Amino acid sequence: MSDIVLLVFEGAKTEPQILDNLKQHYFTENKKTVIRATFDTHIYTLWDIVKDDDFLDLLEVIRERNDKNKKELEGISRDNVSQIFLFFDYDGHVREASDDTIKKMLAHFNDETEQGKLYVSYPMVEALKHLQTGVDFKDTVVSAKSKIKCEITQQNYKQLVNRSTSYQDLTVFTRDIWNFIVVENVKKANFIVNGVWEITPYQAIISELGQSEIFKHQLRKYIEPKEQVAVLSAFPFFIIEYFGEKEYL
Repeated sequence: MSDIVLLVFEGAKTEPQILDNLKQHYFTENKKTVIRATFDTHIYTLWDIVKDDDFLDLLEVIRERNDKNKKELEGISRDNVSQIFLFFDYDGHVREASDDTIKKMLAHFNDETEQGKLYVSYPMVEALKHLQTGVDFKDTVVSAKSKIKCEITQQNYKQLVNRSTSYQDLTVFTRDIWNFIVVENVKKANFIVNGVWEITPYQAIISELGQSEIFKHQLRKYIEPKEQVAVLSAFPFFIIEYFGEKEYL
């Protein structure tokens, strides 16, 4: 019976804290088993592994990444897994970074019941915390291409967020905090895609603010002309698409 939901994270430190909190506030009535796995490196390596094999079993790729995954996924086959969600960073600072690769990956990983559904954080997972009282999130933008000016390495962005957040400790997020972060990120995506800073109906989020559409406008409005990204977290969009409209309005 397919009753397992697999969440694949890029990293092993911040992302597990996010999942633990999501389990506390959102997965309480979910009847499926939620399992976590870690890929342990950036999104571009994943594409190098899967790009030339349409029949590659993603579960096996994830299982073989490290011993912890092997233990977590022991005895589990693809038939046991009903949905796979992947959470990765844009990571424009790494040497292998490629906007063409992101575009291809979002097209490839677009169905959680098949190859998996990919969610991208800009510039990385810490974007979830990059909100600060008194600072307009609409205007929160950072450098995306460190190879140009070396302004945003992974460590530098984490330090920036630590100095610019009102939500430092992920382990104490309440439902009210989550609701605020979800709404702010939806407004931000609506601004990126449509140029308006406002909440949008659930169906419009699904149809207009999907991951490919967000990336297309990030590329056109920020990445290509300015070598920047508008800070945006992946997790609010997973929450909306997985749990539904009632969870954030």
